[in-house]
Amino acid sequence: MSDSNKSFSRIAAVDNAIDLLLLLSNNKERSIRELGEYLNLTKSTLHRTLQTLENRGFVKQDSITKKYSLGYKILELSINLKSQNELRNLALTYMKELRDRLGDTVQLAILNEGEILIIETVEGTKELRVFSKAGQTLPLTYGNFGKIFLSHMEERAILHNIEKSPLKSYASNSIVNKEAYLEELKIVKERGISVSIDDPIDGAISMAVPIFNQGGRVIASLSIVGAKTPHLVENRLEIEDLMKQTGAKITEKVNRS
Repeated sequence: MSDSNKSFSRIAAVDNAIDLLLLLSNNKERSIRELGEYLNLTKSTLHRTLQTLENRGFVKQDSITKKYSLGYKILELSINLKSQNELRNLALTYMKELRDRLGDTVQLAILNEGEILIIETVEGTKELRVFSKAGQTLPLTYGNFGKIFLSHMEERAILHNIEKSPLKSYASNSIVNKEAYLEELKIVKERGISVSIDDPIDGAISMAVPIFNQGGRVIASLSIVGAKTPHLVENRLEIEDLMKQTGAKITEKVNRS
């Protein structure tokens, strides 16, 4: 089989799965015969697609009628997306205010499947700025975002994530051993903010603070990142206070919504 045929085969399989999910999204159970007629798929192809989706929780089969409907994994995705969108919308005004006041790029990130996922970016207005787009994923040990999330985990979970994302590759130019990294995380948790200069991006200064839910769990992290200008370095403590205040405002807004 040629490379082009392999590529087409993969795309066709995805198309089949999406078509099947869309058909089942009208809240009506369908028999395998009905699904085959609507989608014009061979029985073997339909069986393979249904089996894969059922194993992953995206469809389920009634044990009595043997008909198929959407599985609860779809609901889980819907809830996660709704939660992310609500968080983004609630935080966006404060992110823009922070950007307008400092001129640097502001980002909001969550944890998703063990990785950092940036869900919103407000680009800075300075000529020299750092930028990364929403949708970008990063290892959990990366930079200040990682320190915020990890600092609120149990040590066993921290060590597990360090093993998955080696510190020398991702986390820091200065912290390259587990003991020092764990001590750094304790300080981050106590101070309520993580600050880095030239780390992990040379020539940049960044800060991140946590966003909490009502149960006190970290659900997101707010970050600002910019070029290492004299203004940012000299006014670091003032900017740290501003970051903490903004994080607290977003936390309050999220928990009142």
